[in-house]
Amino acid sequence: MTMHELARVTLDNDMDLILVHKRCMKLGELGGLSLSAQTTFATAVSEISRNALESEKGGCLILNVETDGRDKYLVACLKDKQFNHKRFSQGLEYAKRLVNKYNVSEINGETNIELFYNISPPFRIDVAKVEEWRNMFRAEVPISPYEELKRKNEQLLNLSEKVQTSEAQYRALTNSLPMIIFSLDMKGHLLYANEWLTKYTGETIDSLNGSGWKAVVHENDYESFYHLLKNPVTKGSTTIKTQARLKHKNGEEFLWHQISISPFINDTEEEIQYWIGYIVDIHTQKVFEETLKDNAELKRTQDQLKENQQTLEKYIEELNRSNYELQQFAFVASHDLQEPVRKLLFYSDYLLKTYTNSIDQKGFEYLGSMHTASKRMRTLIQDLLTFSRINKEEIRFKPIDLNTVAKEALQDLEISIEEKGARINIQSLPVIISDQGMMRQLFGNIIHNSIKYSKPANAPVIDITCQQKDNFLELSFSDNGIGFNEQYLPQMFTLFQRLHDRQSYEGTGLGLAICRKIAEIHGGKIWAQAKEGEGATFFVSLPMNQSAN
Repeated sequence: MTMHELARVTLDNDMDLILVHKRCMKLGELGGLSLSAQTTFATAVSEISRNALESEKGGCLILNVETDGRDKYLVACLKDKQFNHKRFSQGLEYAKRLVNKYNVSEINGETNIELFYNISPPFRIDVAKVEEWRNMFRAEVPISPYEELKRKNEQLLNLSEKVQTSEAQYRALTNSLPMIIFSLDMKGHLLYANEWLTKYTGETIDSLNGSGWKAVVHENDYESFYHLLKNPVTKGSTTIKTQARLKHKNGEEFLWHQISISPFINDTEEEIQYWIGYIVDIHTQKVFEETLKDNAELKRTQDQLKENQQTLEKYIEELNRSNYELQQFAFVASHDLQEPVRKLLFYSDYLLKTYTNSIDQKGFEYLGSMHTASKRMRTLIQDLLTFSRINKEEIRFKPIDLNTVAKEALQDLEISIEEKGARINIQSLPVIISDQGMMRQLFGNIIHNSIKYSKPANAPVIDITCQQKDNFLELSFSDNGIGFNEQYLPQMFTLFQRLHDRQSYEGTGLGLAICRKIAEIHGGKIWAQAKEGEGATFFVSLPMNQSAN
């Protein structure tokens, strides 16, 4: 069943019953009814409309024409906002005797009463005829000031419904588009924004108007962005665009967006009423453009890098060969020097013991100096051999108990410890994957260094502790010795570097350099802290997990 609405009357007071009667008579006339038939249809509709006025919420009468099927009907549909059709029983009893058929139903809590009056017009009722009748009702001259006011009010209500519908459709449309859509007044304040603005920025219209977008726009882009909002060109302008980075509410990253603003102009006065704006994510495009822009330079850089890499590989090859040759030279030279130095020590020691009384004082002093120099040479050769033998390819990683390593290092230094009366306090140490020989050398060198640089009047006290930091074991060797100035730290772990003369403290300057090489080969590091006269602490950081050989 298809019904075409022609007119409607809201039922607020008794004056509306006059309008109902008048429009029913008019509809009957259009449908080709006789005057008596018009009166009958109008009377039936007026009876049920009278009952609707008793409701506080009132009702609405809609006049329709039904054109489907063989029979044609004029249909008066009364909608009451309360479901209480008993109120209509008296009027309905009278009205149903005047019409051909009727229908009473409840829809969404409303009472719906439909009265059908059969018509047999001598003309065809088609779409054009229906539209013609609608226009006649719209153009009907009011018979009283009340009817005029009523019509104006209905037009305003109808217009309001259309505006609300249009606004809802506009919101639905703008919210469905994957961009921020907004409008600004002439002072740059937001009037409207779709839900994408809050979804992206986490800000509301009021908060953005209050803060001036400062929390959203990147500081380097803010000046141009805010200038666009506050001072857009007005005369003869079409669309103004700028680009700025906006921050997403869920992170600290700023993404590039394009902001476009267009004026909305009053057609009659040709003046700008407000501005309509669009904010579109162009971050991917921006990155792509920057990539294309830098492509040529990147290609040149890649060619240069390739050339530099070839040169570097050549230098690395030469350096590796040079290092290997230098390592071989140090080993061979140190090894070959041991025999003459051993002979120098043997013969000078023999002369000092056997011919002491046969040599004058000056000769005895020279011989003693030669013997001392030979001992230093032997120590230096041994240290050089040790340093040259520390090679990553030759390292043997396996589980090592550092308590055992520390005990062996103390056995090697037993004479020095007894001579100085040193006390070594060792915390319980863990098992780590390392090279036992190198660990023994590292412990021995650091402990020997602390004993050597002890204060003359105090017995050395050395505390060895450890703690785990993330996946590294940090060993600390603290002593009560003479300490040092930390400005000399960089040279302490370098080959042949000494902070004191040989007359005061013996040594070759290789001990800490060996410790540094051992720590680095194990993937760790060594450093120190100290103050002059207040002792020193050496730290060694070693990885807890290595791959055992």
